[in-house]
Amino acid sequence: MTWKGLLGLAAGLTLMAATGCGHGSAPAPGAETSSPSAGAAPSAPVSLNKADYPVFPDADAGADPSVSAEQGGKGFTGKGWETNTDFDLIGDPRAVKGGTLRDHIADFPGTLRLAGPESNSTFNYGVTALAYETLVGSHPTTYEYIPSLATHWQISQDKMTYRFRINPNARFSDGTPVTSDDVVASWDLMVDKTLQDPMQTLTFDKFKRPVAESKYIVRVESKALNWRNFLYFGAGLPILPAHVLKGLNGDAYVKQYNFKLIPGSGPYTIQESDIQKGRSITVRRRPDYWAIKYRSNVGLNNFDQLQFTVVRDENLAFEMFKKGELDVYVVSRARQWVEELNFDNVQRGVVQKRKVFNSNPQGITGFAFNSRKPPFDDIRVRKALTLLMDRPQIINKIMFGEYLPLNSYFAATPYENPDNPKNDYNPQEAIKLLADAGWNSRDGQGRLVKGGAPLEIELLYDNKISEPMITVYQEDLRKVGINVNLRLVTPETLFQLISNRQFQMVNMAWGGLPFPNPETSFQSSLADANNTNNITGFKNMRVDQLCEAYDKMFNVNDRIKAIREIDGILANDYQYALQWYAPYIRLAFWNKFGTPHGYLLRTNDSSGMQQLWWADSAKDAQVQKAMRDSSVKLAVGPSDDHYWDEYAKTHPLAQ
Repeated sequence: MTWKGLLGLAAGLTLMAATGCGHGSAPAPGAETSSPSAGAAPSAPVSLNKADYPVFPDADAGADPSVSAEQGGKGFTGKGWETNTDFDLIGDPRAVKGGTLRDHIADFPGTLRLAGPESNSTFNYGVTALAYETLVGSHPTTYEYIPSLATHWQISQDKMTYRFRINPNARFSDGTPVTSDDVVASWDLMVDKTLQDPMQTLTFDKFKRPVAESKYIVRVESKALNWRNFLYFGAGLPILPAHVLKGLNGDAYVKQYNFKLIPGSGPYTIQESDIQKGRSITVRRRPDYWAIKYRSNVGLNNFDQLQFTVVRDENLAFEMFKKGELDVYVVSRARQWVEELNFDNVQRGVVQKRKVFNSNPQGITGFAFNSRKPPFDDIRVRKALTLLMDRPQIINKIMFGEYLPLNSYFAATPYENPDNPKNDYNPQEAIKLLADAGWNSRDGQGRLVKGGAPLEIELLYDNKISEPMITVYQEDLRKVGINVNLRLVTPETLFQLISNRQFQMVNMAWGGLPFPNPETSFQSSLADANNTNNITGFKNMRVDQLCEAYDKMFNVNDRIKAIREIDGILANDYQYALQWYAPYIRLAFWNKFGTPHGYLLRTNDSSGMQQLWWADSAKDAQVQKAMRDSSVKLAVGPSDDHYWDEYAKTHPLAQ
């Protein structure tokens, strides 16, 4: 899971991209040498045939002549290796480069690092990750592996050892070539305990130290059999330059690179001068990106700039959007969607709104209980507070019926356990549970008391958007004698408090994963460590056993069975009072962008806008004309978009 907070961005891109400190290096082979004006239309018809876009253009043009073909250098044939040259286009070939996309974030991120304290945020996984790449990618429409920094790979017969052949054309943003030594150095950083990132250590310590067989071939051996190991190492390890990491341990990285990016190899970079702490972050497209002409990048990463302004008040952000000061707005409130997105510019088609149904993995939302401390170390109290949440009332009256009750940690996937408790609103059962837990008397104010002390709880939350539903819950708890003190903090402060276990109860949202990874969120070894996803302190021997067994399940049906059992254990342990979810993403945007079919990636959330959309000068001119003349009307598209729903009927996702 990735902490979603309320930054308004994606949780973990399927395709990792690259960075840089921009040292003015010469373009890598195949790089774009000039940037067309925003929205400049192609001068000739554009082919939509994937075969017209090479997987490896200018193959090996940047190879070191001293490296033989057998060692992965120029002339490498790939015989005996695996690759993928048949994958479909991800972006729209009609997209053009240029322009700016302006969005907002609800608070300034605590760091721009991809590892270490406070790094597990939506902004880092959705935006900062555009500066880095991994050895292989995962196609967001099919989940099949595709080339990224590596052109080819090998998996040993026993599935314990992997070899990767690095593309000799790959370059970091400072102009240096990507080599096997960079892979080794990146792994060294991730397993360094001074990095203070137990989840990274847990993941990458599953491997022995990688071996650089040559400049372009790297080998890594697993310590234990795990069906996800290739996914972990190949598609999960961001590759950083060894010449920068040399002499840099985890502690130094945490201190020196909190808001300074190590050069990466991907299409975007964030310069230190583009970071206005507390105010804004600008992400810039690299015109010298080494893989811009590769099929995997066709139609992607089109905007010259991605601008994120800090707007802590969502009402203010919405007003800024309506005025045209922001280009896009991810609608997080049902009231806005139902009642407030019908103003004149929407009716005239100048502003569009879309409810996009896709296969984005559902995460979880809920009130997390700190089960390490009283009163939440008692499951009866946790269950009682779950039964006291009147979800039907909140969903229907406050949220306009726009959501569905959440009863699973893996909702709307094959991994959801259908037998999980539904937790209907039941004050009588809740009072009985509390009485059994010792809260069976009341003081003069009608509050439940145990040992002379009232049942009083502090509930943390990080945005006023949540207040209507939280106050309904607060009032329902007050009616049965539970006093709830609401504490509004910034997302950054909330992140720090939960990372350090300094909370009783907190309103949380986590992004989902395409392949469930329960160990990083629920394994007992993480329950008492800071800076992990296991914020509630959950410990369960059977879940630990299932996590260990899950690692060795190469059959998807076995994995589904195991995750469903884990889901059932979690649901019946009440670590969270689960809330609700929406099977769609709601967007509002000014009608000046080119967009592909489906608007977003099949398996990602709103971050698809940043990767897929492009500035359209013709549409922008129409918008400008409509703003000068109130009689001008543009086409109003359908509010609901089911492109990916229809696609899924004939193209099921691999699990």
